[in-house]
Amino acid sequence: MSAAEWPNGLREAWHPIAYLAEIGARPFKTRLMDRPLVLFRSNDAVVVLEDRCPHRNAPLSAGRIINGEIECPYHGWRFGREGACNHIAGAEVADGARATALPVQVRDGLVWARLTLDHQALPSLPTEVFDPRFDSFWWRLPSSRAAIGDAIENLLDPIHAYFLHPGLVRRSRAPQPVDVDFTAEAHACTARYAEPADSLTWLQRLTEGKRTDSWGRYSPPTIVQIAFEDAKGINASIVVVFSPVARDETRPYACFSTRRGVLPAWLKRAFIIAFHRRVLAQDLAMLRQQADVHAQFGGPVYKIGPLDLFGPAIWAGINGRPVAPHHRHLRLKGPG
Repeated sequence: MSAAEWPNGLREAWHPIAYLAEIGARPFKTRLMDRPLVLFRSNDAVVVLEDRCPHRNAPLSAGRIINGEIECPYHGWRFGREGACNHIAGAEVADGARATALPVQVRDGLVWARLTLDHQALPSLPTEVFDPRFDSFWWRLPSSRAAIGDAIENLLDPIHAYFLHPGLVRRSRAPQPVDVDFTAEAHACTARYAEPADSLTWLQRLTEGKRTDSWGRYSPPTIVQIAFEDAKGINASIVVVFSPVARDETRPYACFSTRRGVLPAWLKRAFIIAFHRRVLAQDLAMLRQQADVHAQFGGPVYKIGPLDLFGPAIWAGINGRPVAPHHRHLRLKGPG
């Protein structure tokens, strides 16, 4: 799939393509919307280039970094900031010798890039990511086999938890009424859930205390926040920025934040990862199966159900279409 074939909402947006900590002394190889990229440090900056030398199309990621420039492994051409060729072994630099560079910004510990040259602003992340009242950490996860729309909806969908995560995210498959207020606005869609304590697992009740509400928010095209509240406000938050690596490959950049209290940050981090590792494995297995079915049938064909609150908004967001503002109240009944 070429860049032009990707939905406008994704093609024109900024996306995280690496953690800053991942960019070291060697070239860092990745992809964004099927385009091979190479990242490297040039003194105090991060450079993002297409992963091919303009000379004979050798992969720059197979080369090495010399004095803040990336050297092609085939003929030794070297490229620096903005893709400029600064050195050709044994000759003068040729006119127009330049590798294709992408716009890049570094913020919140992430390296962001985009495929277009439009001057669109970098998206703002929820404040809990950098609020000093919270202990926050990025869980460095690899990319996985999943279409980006499916990955986003999976995190926001409340119903699948009864089937994929019984005993972990939901206490059981027993019916539990949940009141939902869903609000769609131009900049975000939010579903707020008021659920009885009986629907929570013992582990959730032990770690969260008295949860009053939880909510999920989708900010187009690729940012999701899940939050849990008690009487004092937000107690815990999960922010995920989904990056489209390829048509059926997505990398989540996930930040977990918990309100500071008695427990030390390192202990909470260890507990959070241990708990969510199993949930994540179950979700990723289902997303892989979805991707396999898409491949077998030549793409997805979806039927909108009465409880698909976020699906239409997600598909609008990744396609760069506005979401019509509206509000909906409903009561979910757990599957019985």
